[in-house]
Amino acid sequence: MTAEADKLLAEREKDFPANLLKAREGYLEAFKADDKNAELSAKLAQVMFWLGEYSEAKEDRDKYFGEGVEHGKKAVELAPEAVAAHVWYASNMGSHGLVRGIMSSLFYLGPIEKHAKKAVELDETYFEAAPLRLLGRFYHQAPGWPVGSGDAKKALGLLEKAVQVGPQFAYNHIYLAELYLSRGKKDDAKKLIEQALALPERPDMPIHYKRSQAAALEVQKQIG
Repeated sequence: MTAEADKLLAEREKDFPANLLKAREGYLEAFKADDKNAELSAKLAQVMFWLGEYSEAKEDRDKYFGEGVEHGKKAVELAPEAVAAHVWYASNMGSHGLVRGIMSSLFYLGPIEKHAKKAVELDETYFEAAPLRLLGRFYHQAPGWPVGSGDAKKALGLLEKAVQVGPQFAYNHIYLAELYLSRGKKDDAKKLIEQALALPERPDMPIHYKRSQAAALEVQKQIG
């Protein structure tokens, strides 16, 4: 049962959202028989993240990320030393917060930082530097003191390392380029966007490729 769900998760972009919805059903069915399985909870959190990430309707994004938060919370409770649990928990919280609006989601700021930092400690290379990308993006986007812990300097170090660790993942380049641009470093931002646009398309990630290319082109326009 979980083998088929694993395959559907891996092929999430080949038939969206059908493959992810089927994977969700498979993992939920397996979880009924083994409700202390942290790996299943983490995989459910990942499924819900991708469903939310690639959905267009705000109500769908709100629903999927919200469910992802619940599965992620369960995963970190069951396996506090599992990097996947922390990554997908924090990712769902971050995206859910963006959907709902920062002022309606201030309660997420502390937990996102906590679990993203833990993920970096556990394995910064996971999913092409996802922990570094996640924490760096958080520090760039979060409001600064006294509301939140936004910190451009911390963001810079983390996102620069994310590019080094995961050079084939477009958003590592894009997020760092956006940070450079916000600091007036247009030449550095331009180089990163050129690198992102030059990355080859991945057969298993057509949606990701299309979205990342569009995001890179948008930043390129801002650079001028």
